[in-house]
Amino acid sequence: MPKIRYAKGRIKLKRGEYQRPNGTFEYKWTDRIGARHSVYAKTLIELRMKEEFILKDILDGIKCLNQNVTVNSYFEVWKRVKSGVRETTLVSYIRPYKRYVEPDFGNTKLKELSYSKVVMFYKGLIEKNGLGISTITKVNVVLSMVLDVAVKDGVLRNNPCSGALKELSRKYADTVKTVKALTATEQKLFEEYLNRPGPNHRLCPIITLMLYTGMRVGEACGLRWEDVDFDKEVIHVSHTLLFYDKPTGDGSAYALNPPKTKNSDRLIPMSPKVKEALNLEKQFQDQLGIKCSFVIDGFSDFVFVDAKGQVLHHKKLNHQLAKISKEIDNEVKKQNGIYGLTSFPHVHNHMLRHTFATRMREAGADVKATADIMGHNEVDITLNTYTDSSQEFKRREIALLDHKNTTDTE
Repeated sequence: MPKIRYAKGRIKLKRGEYQRPNGTFEYKWTDRIGARHSVYAKTLIELRMKEEFILKDILDGIKCLNQNVTVNSYFEVWKRVKSGVRETTLVSYIRPYKRYVEPDFGNTKLKELSYSKVVMFYKGLIEKNGLGISTITKVNVVLSMVLDVAVKDGVLRNNPCSGALKELSRKYADTVKTVKALTATEQKLFEEYLNRPGPNHRLCPIITLMLYTGMRVGEACGLRWEDVDFDKEVIHVSHTLLFYDKPTGDGSAYALNPPKTKNSDRLIPMSPKVKEALNLEKQFQDQLGIKCSFVIDGFSDFVFVDAKGQVLHHKKLNHQLAKISKEIDNEVKKQNGIYGLTSFPHVHNHMLRHTFATRMREAGADVKATADIMGHNEVDITLNTYTDSSQEFKRREIALLDHKNTTDTE
């Protein structure tokens, strides 16, 4: 018969409970595979609360974790079991995890995870790191997938990420970062600058294409000459070029993926301005003796290449756009304003797509046609995300009301 033990104060201890010399309490138990475990508490009441959770875990079949198993540990497990996705998709998951989760929150032990800890982690990223809710959404996607594996392995009862994003979305809705389109005046100055003789003129064709078709940067960089039909005056968008850091950490790679969505595989009418830009690209390459030397996933003959015949990608183009933006801004400030502008914005790839949608809206183009050209599934995306009416346009629109009132009174 086991000896009955008592804590100080003659409180009867249960099997597995011990009072340590320093007055704190310990509970020891053996799991189903024979491994020994212990938990500690300052008081017997606190210890017995922990015992209840342990008993529930045992009854529910939740496995007892090694004390040092962290979120980062399970991230490595998740990477090994994750399958059925392209390498480029895997990279899109790994990047936000490595940047925002791994350095700090990733060291949290799985046994200490809770819903409130996840919410507070996301809240800290917003309030201390200045991240928008869209970035938090990306973090939540990968963290949730990692912890789902732990749930399926039976080491977590439920996923603490569940509902965490919804908790924050309403409060921090205003942190969504919107991309501003160039105004008509800024676009005019931008195009004039690109059309000047000089090294920046070399980028005029691809930038014109993006400004006047709304193509995504990956679609433009992945365009091949066989996708361009000069006779029918259409451009076939059938794939997108990706340039990414390998998940193995050993350099970068290119990939040619199918379009982003079903609607992204489309034919875009070629305007005279776009046709002229593509012909200009042909002239540049003929004059400089440039030939595309790149083969990506069996495809070659890309339209936009550099002086070495290497395909352009989003990072190269963004770097050049930042340089050009700074040059224009310096020129505007040096001349104390151009076309009424006192400064010039930092232009990036995605701003060109927004600018196209905004110009189409200002020109009164059919919204469904614009959505089809841009490869959107819903016109709401085009209206709510990609159109940024300028002050000049708003003034013209409200003037229509004045005109109507004047006409009605005559």
